Amino acid sequence: MKNRNLIDKKLLNVEGLLKNLLNIVNTQESIESYRINIGRAQNLIEETRDLISLEPVGPGEWNNH
Repeated sequence: MKNRNLIDKKLLNVEGLLKNLLNIVNTQESIESYRINIGRAQNLIEETRDLISLEPVGPGEWNNH
């Protein structure tokens, strides 16, 4: 996988956003804070999917995307 480091970085970013959302819940911040962070997480997931779709498909894999 040629984009392994970039994909791992994006997943770490999603993990950080989820921790941030948990902190938002614990401190009862505004709904807008939830929306902003959820949107960021959704964007990172989409970017990660795009990177994965660029990877070559191996002989034993099926590309269902």
